[in-house]
Parts: sequence; structure tokens; C-alpha cells
Amino acid sequence: MKHALTDIPGIGESTAAILGEHGIDSVKALIKGGTKGLMQVPGFGEKRAAVTLEAAASLKDEKPKKEKKADKPKKGKDAKKKDKKKKKKKKKKKKGSCRT
Repeated sequence: MKHALTDIPGIGESTAAILGEHGIDSVKALIKGGTKGLMQVPGFGEKRAAVTLEAAASLKDEKPKKEKKADKPKKGKDAKKKDKKKKKKKKKKKKGSCRT
């Protein structure tokens, strides 16, 4: 079922019109834009954007797009395994250094 922006709690006709002026004309577009995209619309701060995205996601049964702190390259399986081994070694060293 396709939902209208006004199906989202806190979004009325006037807010939907403002969103439309900013290129957000559907629930899908709202979710795709994420928090930063929604914060470009007058009347949407970080908190209201987050609440609105959560409500929109529950309508679409999707998770809202979360903003990344830093764009890190994705690690492959081998790199993840190496990281685990390093963590285990550090843990062993800490346990070993506490002995008296």
C-alpha cells in the first residue's frame, strides 16, 4: 500500500506542501533523504526529523537511513578476521600483565 505524507503523524497538509516544495513528495523520498535531507526543510530540526523518519519507516516497514559519522571503506572478511585476532591478542596481554 502506498502511503501519503499526511499519513505520517505530525505531517499535515501544509507541512506536506512545504516538503513537496523541497522535492520530498512521497514517504519513500522522505526516507531516502535521511535526517540531513529533512533538516533542509524549514521547521525540521534534528529531533523532529528523526521522529518523522521513524514514523515514516514504520509506515513503510523500512529502517530510516542513518547518517554515517565518517565514510569508512567497508572491510572484507579477511580484514574483519584480522581485527578479531588483534583484539584477542590485546585482551590476552591485558590479562597477562595483571598477574603479580
